[in-house]
Amino acid sequence: MKDVFIGRTRELDILDQKYRKNGFVMTVLYGRRRVGKTKLINKFISEHNCRHISFTAVEREEAELLSMMTETVLMALSPDLVDTITFTSFEKLFEYIGKQAERERVIFFIDEYPYLAKECPYIQSVLQKVIDTMWKKGNLFFILCGSLVSFMKDEVLAESAPLHGRCDLALKLNPFNYRETADFLDGFSNEEKAICYGLTNGVAKYIEQFDTDLSLEENIIRQFYSVGGYFTEEQVKTIVTGEKQTPALYNTIISAVATGHTKNGEIASYTGSEDVTYPLKVLVNAEILEKRMSKKPYYVLNDSMLEFWFRFVNRATSLINSGNGEAYYYSNVKENLHAYMGKVFEKMAKEFLLLKAGREVYPILTEISDFQESVLDENREYKQIEIDLLGRNDKNILLVGECKFKNSPFDKEEYEILMDKLKYIPSVDPSVFIFSLGGFTDYVKTNAGECKLIEIDDMYE
Repeated sequence: MKDVFIGRTRELDILDQKYRKNGFVMTVLYGRRRVGKTKLINKFISEHNCRHISFTAVEREEAELLSMMTETVLMALSPDLVDTITFTSFEKLFEYIGKQAERERVIFFIDEYPYLAKECPYIQSVLQKVIDTMWKKGNLFFILCGSLVSFMKDEVLAESAPLHGRCDLALKLNPFNYRETADFLDGFSNEEKAICYGLTNGVAKYIEQFDTDLSLEENIIRQFYSVGGYFTEEQVKTIVTGEKQTPALYNTIISAVATGHTKNGEIASYTGSEDVTYPLKVLVNAEILEKRMSKKPYYVLNDSMLEFWFRFVNRATSLINSGNGEAYYYSNVKENLHAYMGKVFEKMAKEFLLLKAGREVYPILTEISDFQESVLDENREYKQIEIDLLGRNDKNILLVGECKFKNSPFDKEEYEILMDKLKYIPSVDPSVFIFSLGGFTDYVKTNAGECKLIEIDDMYE
């Protein structure tokens, strides 16, 4: 895929609004790896004619980090002084930047800030001091960016953090939704675009690996099941491990959740660990897992690419390395793709309903979740009820939704099962939406009444 900038118009507009303010502006941008943070800031910088400093922190010792930043700053502001002057501290270097920004607008962008802050813990206090005593007098547009989401929230934005109260804009960059993902995939059918969304989780760098000059199947085999493919074990480790000290345990926990072991006790049993409370908390804070509350709380993966990898690629690593990954795909994966897409399709339906909220027949919803409950039926016997989508406005249930990602039409039996479930929903006359990849039988179309029938082409209009 060509290296072109797609999307993020809303984020660029927000950054531009802040840029047009006079005086000092501080922006904190954060989000998971590979989501496109650096590319967004580079695009923003390219649209403004001013001096700019772009420094990417790496895992080095303090003296080397100071030397690297010094060279970057001088190359941007005073290239003739490179190799002729040095700074004895970050504070002196920041003061130098501040003096330049008193005369003109300067963008100062620190990427992967957590690496700098971990090696130099005092840097937060230094920045606090220089912002309060000097930078606020000038025209510096200061951007801190980081991929360790929990660090950025807890150590930069939290009330207890030294920099709290100095940020003018805190911007979390999320993966693309299914509609935005489709903008990268011209030439694919809507079904193929949906599957690509599931395989990439809407992460920009992952979407870029798909070549629309090839078939979807060729892309999957090339990127997941071939030596040299992008989605390798090493690539997955960069997402999962981060700052964690026991990557094997975290990998096993994700594998447990991906394969259906979603409750605390099930996860502990799968991993062989007596207590998984802390690593589960870490994975939730890192937004890799989501904890969902019910009578028995359970966990789901926030990343559909990771779910696919741990379910359908992880165990095939040896085969892939021996050149037999394609055979594994055809024997173990191809026929399971639509079943895997079930949860992804539910996520797409949620995004669709939120995009449409308040327009035409679509209610305003503040929350959309699934519903799993054990209820008493007409015979006073317990019956397990599962609803794909339950849409609420505050505490009021306004919508019930069903999602089927299969090529055959949604039929009479499925429709009647859904109608039976509605009897157990604590709501009066909720809107009913049915999402179906394969469309609907004539019976359903005739008898659906007020139900809204949504096909995949409707979702991409």
